[in-house]
Amino acid sequence: MRFLWGFVDLFAVICFAGVAHSLKDVVLEIEPRVVHLGAYSTLSCRYDLEDAPLYTVKWYRGHHEFYRYTPKEFPSTKIFPFDDLHVDLVHSNERQVVLTEVGFNLSGNFSCEVTTDAPSFSTRVVSTDMLVVVLPSNPPTLTTERTFYDSGDVLRANCSSPPSRPASTLTFYLKGVQICEMCTTRKASAGDLFHSENYLELPLFPSHFQQNRLTLKCVAEIGNLYQQYAELNLYNVHDPIPARVMQNSAVCYNLAIMNIVMILLYLFT
Repeated sequence: MRFLWGFVDLFAVICFAGVAHSLKDVVLEIEPRVVHLGAYSTLSCRYDLEDAPLYTVKWYRGHHEFYRYTPKEFPSTKIFPFDDLHVDLVHSNERQVVLTEVGFNLSGNFSCEVTTDAPSFSTRVVSTDMLVVVLPSNPPTLTTERTFYDSGDVLRANCSSPPSRPASTLTFYLKGVQICEMCTTRKASAGDLFHSENYLELPLFPSHFQQNRLTLKCVAEIGNLYQQYAELNLYNVHDPIPARVMQNSAVCYNLAIMNIVMILLYLFT
């Protein structure tokens, strides 16, 4: 009897081991994961059934099921409504779901749930995230009160970025070094998007100048998705360039006078 029970236990272990390995290597990929508003994205669910029959594949946005594939049913696909979610039924199947006209409401977690049919009914769930964005249409705009400064002056600058989602983060640089680390990018809503603005107020010292000039830059960034900048060259009030320009102008003027005198002497002699 003990031998019989031992054989039953061994058989059960073998059976459960087979069930545990009837479904493996379930992977969910979203391409692209960062989607521009109104574009499309393909969600691919790869899995290895190990010769087990497929029972169903379910797709979720958060906890809400929006697409189901059941090969034994007719029709084999079902759609469950979800805001801003549109499924391309022609190109969707048991391995992928194609979403079109993607809206902001789809930013977040997506899941793929795969279940095998009898006798195992093994289930695996995998998840990953999608981000829906609108990038700024133009580089940031950088302005200052004036273009000439001296040591002891206060440099006041404003940097703004066109509406986007997520909002841009704006950072000031002077001579290639980040300044005003305490400056916070202000974000204001513009419909479904966000307008970004940052303001700089910096007392100037001789160390800020390089060859009597200031090179001010504002960089707009959205994570690793977007980076653009605006740059201004500001001059010191003691910049020798205007003097050189005046000197060159004076030389040209003197030469012109001499040429006129020579022409007059030639005509009246």
